[in-house]
Formats: sequence, structure tokens, C-alpha cells
Amino acid sequence: MPDRYFEDFETGQTWTYPAWVLEEESLIEFAKRHDPQPMHTEPDSEAAESYGGVIASGWQTALDCITPFLDDVMKNTAGLASPGFETFQWLQPVRAGEPITPRTEILDTRPSKSKPDRGIIKLEFSGSNADGEIVWRAVGSFFIGTRPAGS
Repeated sequence: MPDRYFEDFETGQTWTYPAWVLEEESLIEFAKRHDPQPMHTEPDSEAAESYGGVIASGWQTALDCITPFLDDVMKNTAGLASPGFETFQWLQPVRAGEPITPRTEILDTRPSKSKPDRGIIKLEFSGSNADGEIVWRAVGSFFIGTRPAGS
């Protein structure tokens, strides 16, 4: 039984999680499996050198920024699905050893017009570096079930 339903979410709620740091070895290992481009996998490549060394795959950055919220909130929520993201931006490169702080904020909540058993929450996910610069940002909506009658 879920711990959270649509009614438990409010516009403006935020969750900030402890910073994570990627070591060069794990950054390269992830990229070799999922995003095999020289800027991510080959420290001596021209592509990597243009960034001062290998940079994290944006997919790894996104996953490491979203996962704390999924583990902390969504896995115990009456989540139904997501129609997708309307914004998905990689704004700054992420380097090995750089702390990134994940944050999630509810931008909007509204009941579904067509299905009374659910509502829609609009979330902004982001990750910021130690200078406070946002390195990655995404905005998307999730369908969340409403609290069952009598509970």
C-alpha cells in the first residue's frame, strides 16, 4: 500500500539531497556501457581535452539527480506513469570529483480532468555544482493516484 497519494503533494514542496561525486573510473565505466563517446571514455582524446579531461555522460548525471527522489518519495507513492518530460537540459559539463547536489521541486499539481482516480504533478529535477550553477535540469509530469475512499 502506498504511503503517498496525489493529495499529499503541494506546489512548492522541495527535496534537496546530499551531493554525489563521480570518480573518473565510474564515469568512464558508465559511458562505455551507455554513452560511448570519446569525451566520456578517452581521457587523452581531443574531445576530452577540450573539456580539460573526460566529462560525465549527461545520462549518468540525469540518473544520479533523479534517483534520490525516486528512492525517497516515488517508490512509496501511488504513481501510475509519466507522459514524459517537456524540458531536459544539460547546462554545464560534470567532471570527475565535482560534487553535484540533486533537488526536486513540485511546480504544479492538478486533478485529472478525465480520470477522477488520479492527479498530475509537475516536477522540476535539477543538479547543481559547488558554485550553485545548475548543471542539469528537467521538467516533467507524473500521474499519481488519489487516496482511496475510506482510507
